[in-house]
Amino acid sequence: MVSALCAALMGWYDYKYKHELKMLIISLTFSIVAPIEFTHVLSYQGMPDFITPNSVNKASTFFIITKLFLAFGLFGAVFSGDKMIIMRRSGLIPLSFVLLGVLIVLFVAHNLSRLPAMYDPVMLSQTPVKIFLGYLVMAVEAMAAVRILLRKEAGKQGYYLAIALIIIVLSDLSFNHYSSPYDTYNLLGHIYQLISFAFIFKAIIDQAVGMIYENNKALERQWELLAEKNRQLQEADRLKDEFLANTNHELRTPLSAIIAFTEMLLDESTGKLNEIQKDYLNEISDSSKELLGRINGFLDLSKIAAGKTVLYKEEFEVAELIEEIYGKMMPLFNRKGITLEIPREKFLVKVWADREKVGQVLTNLLSNALKFTAPGGKVIVDAGPADTGDGVCISVTDSGIGIDTSDQEKIFQPFQQVDGTSARKYSGTGIGLTLTRKLVDLHGGSIWVSSEINKGSTFTVKLPAR
Repeated sequence: MVSALCAALMGWYDYKYKHELKMLIISLTFSIVAPIEFTHVLSYQGMPDFITPNSVNKASTFFIITKLFLAFGLFGAVFSGDKMIIMRRSGLIPLSFVLLGVLIVLFVAHNLSRLPAMYDPVMLSQTPVKIFLGYLVMAVEAMAAVRILLRKEAGKQGYYLAIALIIIVLSDLSFNHYSSPYDTYNLLGHIYQLISFAFIFKAIIDQAVGMIYENNKALERQWELLAEKNRQLQEADRLKDEFLANTNHELRTPLSAIIAFTEMLLDESTGKLNEIQKDYLNEISDSSKELLGRINGFLDLSKIAAGKTVLYKEEFEVAELIEEIYGKMMPLFNRKGITLEIPREKFLVKVWADREKVGQVLTNLLSNALKFTAPGGKVIVDAGPADTGDGVCISVTDSGIGIDTSDQEKIFQPFQQVDGTSARKYSGTGIGLTLTRKLVDLHGGSIWVSSEINKGSTFTVKLPAR
């Protein structure tokens, strides 16, 4: 019984793993056989009466029922081939077959007198019915074994099962020749049966363990491929960063020269300019400075990605930095007709950070607010101690177009914009907020946004006070 239950459990878990019909049949066969085999063992004379009085005929009847279920179960498993079957909510199926085996035991025990006798106590030998059923069992088992051996791709599991079936045939042949349940043939039959069960276990375990091993090997190969792909991507990313850094550096030099010569012409040190010429030169200067700003952004982003950005931290007053940035940005806001407010009485806080980098963060946020706020709108800069008391918060609030909730994390990703189409209304490279977040992260701070469509946005930066 223990062997049958072990085979049932191993077969069931193998089925749950691979969903092969043959493993399901093997599992259910041993599930129904287990209680019948248990009753067979307890039905011999000399054992306490089990359900009904024990006898050799009773033990032989349960024995042949066990052999019939086992033979036809293994026959069905072999002839099912490699068919797959998936059963939903199947956890109670093995238990239901065990209960079916119990019901068969109860039925046979209470109706033994109505069934054909399997042992003649007068002649002290097996009945012709028992011998016939024994040969029927052997024929079914032999056909199953031949079926396996004739298959070209039986596999290791199939060969173990074939060996088990051949040994079971030898076991049944021994059982068919015994005259007493205590003679040598009966003992030999039980020994063969135990050996056959061992090969059945071997077939189930080797297949399950083999599949796990093969899956592990496949996972290892996939991991190696992913590791190689990851290495290639990292190398490509490094080359991209180097290319951007080198390209940006090469672009900055001639662009800086253009800006310098434009400013010299605007100084009129080389001659008087008319208004149209001044307008053209101002356009050239503004466009060149805008392009230089974008190139600097790419360069800064490349440096951060390469781990080459160095912070020069110091303690400084936020008010002084905001006043400085306010002075630089105010002409741009005035030109577009947007109000820029800085309530100075709240700025009495100090922060421990790289002053230049924090200034760059604030400039990026104000430039972003300027771009997405319509003329007549308002932008407010605020600063003060964090509510948690462990840092300083600087916020920039605008009355612009706002950002949808689904896009509020997206805007901090590289080259991502709320409107990424070529026909978008607002220009930009999509790296300003990415650079801002990375600069804040370098300080050990955090940045977040709260916004509603058509109601504006508030970007808040939190930096450590010390």
